[in-house]
Amino acid sequence: RPLTGGREAARGEVLEMVLDVEPMYCAEQINIPENLGEVLKAYAKEVIRQQPADIFEFSAQYFAQLDQQEDEFMDNSQWQVERDHVFKLVYECANLKSDDIELVKLREICEGETVGIPSKAVDMTLELILAEEEGKVQWRKYVIAMCAQVSGVEDVTGFVRLLMDPAMFGNDDGQLAKEEFITLFDWWSSIDQAISAELKEGLFSALSSGPDMVSYEAFLDALGSAEAETAAAPAQ
Repeated sequence: RPLTGGREAARGEVLEMVLDVEPMYCAEQINIPENLGEVLKAYAKEVIRQQPADIFEFSAQYFAQLDQQEDEFMDNSQWQVERDHVFKLVYECANLKSDDIELVKLREICEGETVGIPSKAVDMTLELILAEEEGKVQWRKYVIAMCAQVSGVEDVTGFVRLLMDPAMFGNDDGQLAKEEFITLFDWWSSIDQAISAELKEGLFSALSSGPDMVSYEAFLDALGSAEAETAAAPAQ
């Protein structure tokens, strides 16, 4: 990441710095920031590549852009969810031995030190679902909604791969009971707008003739069949 500092200065204003011109007489006076070499190397490459006519103006714009990118990175970190977050959430909720959970308790678990999901991500997920009863929610349904914010889950296959993980809802072989898979996938389909009612129906139909346990490979085969059937169906 770029070196940061002086963020209290407003964007667009010139940041006045007092340069320290006093000489250094011993090594103890030198404290090199950890990422200084990385920043200067990237800066030097860009100067050589761009060959700016005014290196001072170029430098000011270059580091201002890096500073902005750092701010955007920090903003994203307020809602980003990782796979380990979800795995820990599933573990904590499963230990409650109940399908439903009070919203207050759910937030306490999510934002607690053990799970550590950013509060903004917790709020965004709650907006995706409706509480089954006043002040309560099915925790597995909440977890499914949380998957929409997990890094790397970009489509239905990414979701199912995560769903089948033994640290999630899959068994040690990465499989799910067919009935449970259908329930969880049905919840996901209400979030993923790319899954049409016809595709979901075709998927469930293809799975119905298979074994009682659904693997990721079996899901891919059923999805392929459902997609082909949907594509071949005459337009309404």
